[in-house]
Amino acid sequence: MKRSIISLAVPILAAATFALSACGTGRNSQTAEMVASVAGVSLDTPGKGGQGTLQVRNAALVYPGPQGYKAGAEATAQAWLFNMTPVEQPVVIRYEGKEIKRTTIKSGGFERAEMKFKLNKDVSNAQWVTVKFEWVGVKEETAQLPVAPPEALQPGEKIELPAEPGAEGP
Repeated sequence: MKRSIISLAVPILAAATFALSACGTGRNSQTAEMVASVAGVSLDTPGKGGQGTLQVRNAALVYPGPQGYKAGAEATAQAWLFNMTPVEQPVVIRYEGKEIKRTTIKSGGFERAEMKFKLNKDVSNAQWVTVKFEWVGVKEETAQLPVAPPEALQPGEKIELPAEPGAEGP
C-alpha cells in the first residue's frame, strides 16, 4: 500500500511543480516594460547601421535648492552616456542651439557627462529644459531634462509636496 501511494504521489508532485513554475513565464510579463526608478530622462538610439545601442541615462538638472533656477543663472546638468556599438561614437549636447558638451565614447564604454550652461528662463523644481543629444552621424534626440530631486536635505530645509487629488488639506 505504501509503495502505491508513493508511486502516485511522485507524478502528482512533479505535475504540480511544473504547473506552478509556469505561472511567471508568460510572454508578456509585467517586468518586461519596467522603467528605471531614477528621476532623469533615458533615451535609446540604434547605432549606425542598426548595430548596438547608444544610450542616455538619468539625464537631469542638478537640484538647485527650493528656490529653483532663475533666468540667467548657470545650471548644471548631468547624464550617463553609454555606447553599446562596435565603434567609438562622438556625441554633441546642445542647449538653445549652443554646444554645451562634446565628447567621444569608446565602443562598449560609458561616461558621466556634466554640462554647465546659462538658462534663458526661470526653471522651478517642477519644470524642465530642452536639450539635444546628437550622436554624430547617427541621430539627434531631444530630451526634456527635469530638475532632479535633492540628494539630501540641507539643515532647516523643507520640501512641501503637492496634495494628492482627493487628499485632505491642512
